[in-house]
Amino acid sequence: MPSGIYLTPADKEGVSVIEKLALKTAVFFSNNRIIDSDDVKAYAFGLEILFSTIINFAVALVIAVLTGEFLAFALFFASFITLRLNAGGFHAKTHIGCTSVLAFALLMYVAALKYMPATAKNISAAISLIISSLTILVFAPVEHPNNPLSTKSRLKLRKKAILLLCIWSALCILLFFLRPDMSFYIASGVLLSAVSMLAEKIKMSLMREI
Repeated sequence: MPSGIYLTPADKEGVSVIEKLALKTAVFFSNNRIIDSDDVKAYAFGLEILFSTIINFAVALVIAVLTGEFLAFALFFASFITLRLNAGGFHAKTHIGCTSVLAFALLMYVAALKYMPATAKNISAAISLIISSLTILVFAPVEHPNNPLSTKSRLKLRKKAILLLCIWSALCILLFFLRPDMSFYIASGVLLSAVSMLAEKIKMSLMREI
């Protein structure tokens, strides 16, 4: 019998399609000696996040195509995703729930793009950036209970999150004077990242009280 890791019925029971795909991919990497067998669960979790992100990106792309707001969505999603991957954030119980929450947030963003006056957008960008920056500086990274972080990993993610925050903030401030509309796009993405972090913190606090 060939050596390697094999999925049991228990591994496949009660998990989503994305989780199964992530686990199968991680096991394939392990059996082909691309990763160590001890790292299968860690890689499976990372791949699960990656696959979920790709699906969320596809949803965002569809909405961008339907609204014709490509630049607005590109900058919004770039700032949100880069911070989200390093600072952490909200996790719904299912991937469908996660995608639904993102779709709702994107539709709210579209409404802001379409109906907020330019002056209101400029004020919103400035206020959002300040509040978001404080939130990320205080809480990043927010851990997920299924993927606890070591002290080293936590410090590494925090440094990356703060560096990305500084880059996006500097770009946002610069564009505020050159292209206020683009500044609003970036600030909105940073804001969603901060709101996602706060939502996860609140969810975890409520779960601990139960």
